[in-house]
Amino acid sequence: MLVDLHVHTAVSSPCSQIDPRLLVEVAAQVGLDAICVTEHEEIEGAEVARRLGEEAGFPVFRGVEVYTELGDMLVFGLYRPRFPLTTPFAELLRDVREAGGAIIPAHPCRGSHGFHHTLGDEGAEFLLANVDAIETRNGGSSPESNAAAQAYAEKYGIPGVGGSDAHFLMQVGRCLTAFERDIRDEAELVEEIKAGRCRASYASEVESVRLSGIWR
Repeated sequence: MLVDLHVHTAVSSPCSQIDPRLLVEVAAQVGLDAICVTEHEEIEGAEVARRLGEEAGFPVFRGVEVYTELGDMLVFGLYRPRFPLTTPFAELLRDVREAGGAIIPAHPCRGSHGFHHTLGDEGAEFLLANVDAIETRNGGSSPESNAAAQAYAEKYGIPGVGGSDAHFLMQVGRCLTAFERDIRDEAELVEEIKAGRCRASYASEVESVRLSGIWR
């Protein structure tokens, strides 16, 4: 199952120009099986997109991108109308764990703001010991930044996931996550991420992912 885990819409992300109704149409057209709408600090856009997905018969899962002092985190399974502009990582982690959700560093090695520059080895080790996966394919990051994130995933033995980080329709699906199993709801999405039954991919790699057997 192919899922773009990181998409923003104009409903709740002022930086995005994506209309959620068109998002659902385009996601299906480019061959995705589902998308996750992950607005900045708000859930409203994801709620709107999920309802439109239900009308169209296309799965849309809700998430949120939350800023912490350790970087941006993609969160699934913790649903609030709004998060503060900055949430302490320890507080967010506690709440995600209590809700049974998943927490994932987004674009973790992007430029000089990546945690490999800002946290140092000890900080990176702490962070990666407390998350469920790491975004190793981000459509807004350079190949070098994504490769650095992949190296961390391999070093610490955590799953790598992919998302387009789309803010324009043309960007949807440029990076994605291939799941081994079909996902019917958000609880199963969290379960599959935590189990590591997934693989990050660029859109150009989809055929090789299919041939590898992880996605059928």
